[in-house]
Amino acid sequence: MSTLVQQLTNGVALGCIYGLIALGYSFIYNAIGLVNLAQGSFVMVGSFIYGVTLINHMKLPFFLAFFVLTIIMAIFGIVCEIIFYRPLKDAHIRTVLVGLVALELLVGNLAIIIWGPYPRGTSGPFGHRLLTIGEISVSYQNIFIISVTLLLLVVQAIFFKKTMLGKVMRAVAQDRDTARLMGIESDLIISATFAYSSILGGIAGMLVAPLFAIETGLATLGFKGFGACVIGAFSNILGAFAGGIILGTAEIMGASYVSSVYKDSIVYLLIIAFLLFRPQGLFGRKKEHGGL
Repeated sequence: MSTLVQQLTNGVALGCIYGLIALGYSFIYNAIGLVNLAQGSFVMVGSFIYGVTLINHMKLPFFLAFFVLTIIMAIFGIVCEIIFYRPLKDAHIRTVLVGLVALELLVGNLAIIIWGPYPRGTSGPFGHRLLTIGEISVSYQNIFIISVTLLLLVVQAIFFKKTMLGKVMRAVAQDRDTARLMGIESDLIISATFAYSSILGGIAGMLVAPLFAIETGLATLGFKGFGACVIGAFSNILGAFAGGIILGTAEIMGASYVSSVYKDSIVYLLIIAFLLFRPQGLFGRKKEHGGL
């Protein structure tokens, strides 16, 4: 029983990271009708900036590092939108997707130039300490990941319900076509959406940095976030996050009770099953609008 609880906690924590990445996908998809194929690079950049630059090199305390990371990632998202999406937004969909792939490749190579090609490591705010209750031991890092994610969801809900910018962004995310007819869509809103998506990716990178080696390969976590959207639904923001929880839990439970060798295979088989038998996702409508 204790092992089951520990693995479920590990799965939910990993799922929270996938869920944050999925939220980034979902917001941009609902804002512009396209999957941001460079979302994984936001995660990778956030991990490098937080773990290597702010923590390892500058020795900043956690809360200051978190604040600085948020500002940098917002600027990074806006720059990516202005340089790579805005000039192509009226082009054919394939051209835009190629541009986003080019962004992913460019960011990966820039990361190698800036931080080097070798994997790095960093520590979380709680190190490797464990919370032990009876026979159950849970890492403080996992508790921290779940707590930060829940807090972020609460702040996100308040922002989108109480602020004008949040209401406009939510309107665009929930029904892009109606928002356009109302004259809501603008370069400012699209830039804000990219900034927020970049922040989500950066926070996911911050949370995952103490768990994995910090390297350009972290960009592949974008595939897991994409899979979370497939399971939950690209068009449903909270559904996409729920898909992340499902995916993370399935990965950890598969690694624990089947084999760690097959954990990625289990995840991708689950994604393929949803694509074949429920392509709209658990929380999606039968026929989704938008692009790819």
